[in-house]
Amino acid sequence: MYQTTQEVSVTSFYFTKGNARKSFPRRIELEQGTQINFVEEGLRCVIQKGQELLEIFNMTDGTNLYRLGFTPNNNSWRLLSTRSLGAGN
Repeated sequence: MYQTTQEVSVTSFYFTKGNARKSFPRRIELEQGTQINFVEEGLRCVIQKGQELLEIFNMTDGTNLYRLGFTPNNNSWRLLSTRSLGAGN
């Protein structure tokens, strides 16, 4: 697993189906300009500590798993870690 705290830009979203329509990142752009497109199968977890709120997203492009953090208070996205989905991991 590769851990980082790199700021990223989310350039596209998708929405879940059902009563509680929630948005998920579809594409991010890293600081170096690299774009990563995710498949529409992500996991989302909301963590609250006092008044602070953090949304954690586990997303995949089919090859790697990306963990993203979104802080609504300052509208910022961070890439927290990446991991290969290859055999043996």
